[in-house]
Amino acid sequence: MDPAQFGISTLPLQHVPYGPILPENLSGTNSGKVALITGAGQGIGAAIAESLAKSGASIAILDLNTDKLIQTKEKCLAFGGKVEAFGCDVTDSSKLDEVFAQVKRQLGPIDVLVNNAGILDQRPFIMGTFESFWRQIEVNFKAPLMLIHAILPRMRDLGHGCIINIASRSGTVDVPMTLGYVTSKASLIRATHTLQKEMELDGLDPAIHMYALHPGGVRTNMGGVGAADDVKKKYGDITDEEFYKDLFKDEPPLCGQMCAWLATGQGKELRGLFLDCRQDVSKLLDIGRETLLKENRNTLTVNFIDGYCNEP
Repeated sequence: MDPAQFGISTLPLQHVPYGPILPENLSGTNSGKVALITGAGQGIGAAIAESLAKSGASIAILDLNTDKLIQTKEKCLAFGGKVEAFGCDVTDSSKLDEVFAQVKRQLGPIDVLVNNAGILDQRPFIMGTFESFWRQIEVNFKAPLMLIHAILPRMRDLGHGCIINIASRSGTVDVPMTLGYVTSKASLIRATHTLQKEMELDGLDPAIHMYALHPGGVRTNMGGVGAADDVKKKYGDITDEEFYKDLFKDEPPLCGQMCAWLATGQGKELRGLFLDCRQDVSKLLDIGRETLLKENRNTLTVNFIDGYCNEP
């Protein structure tokens, strides 16, 4: 991975919750809402669940690992709201239908969906099985779209809704040995842009607002494990530890609080865009939606040489 392809921000980045997204500033702002979070057993997903619970929402948490879900549930219950946990493979459509029905019975209609569940198999495409590659597409892209497809009619009937797709900056750059991951995350970002435009067509914008969110540089169990032994044997240790440590220096609560803030609707002007939770939302809001859209900011795009445009 070449660090130069990411670029270096000249504006200061946030690495912990700040200003508008601080827990004390969001207390009670999501009261009366029901939020469903996938991949909530640990790490970023658990932090998102805790932040939404802290802001007053009732929580439905999903994960394959039911033991870790219990820990997340206990932490969320400490904030005084309702919490229900469901062991679930997010690629199992029939199981998801069951979960939706249970959530509605036990908590009420879902107001907020956070698609956080994801997997990564760090290896060159030709060194892995196609099934392993495709499994990443199914978990990271197909599953979120299945959940969105199921929940949009419900949100339409409610007259409102917030959908947050946990994406990645990896979806905006080329990172060797992560083809399944970067492909699925790029697809998720593009789907978020496009689906928000479809909300406009159906008169559901901005009542239903969606975001693709990079959670920051968080060293999770998924991203921190590194390549398998057979990959290291062929290519050597492909991780530059010093760079890696400098790159991944954010904690999960930053993303968690950003999700809680987006769920309140205070960031609707940023709907449909790709956001980095380390970038100060106040600055983005000051620039304004009209300017961001006109200049193709916070969206996937192609930059041709001067004189050539991305014509239809």
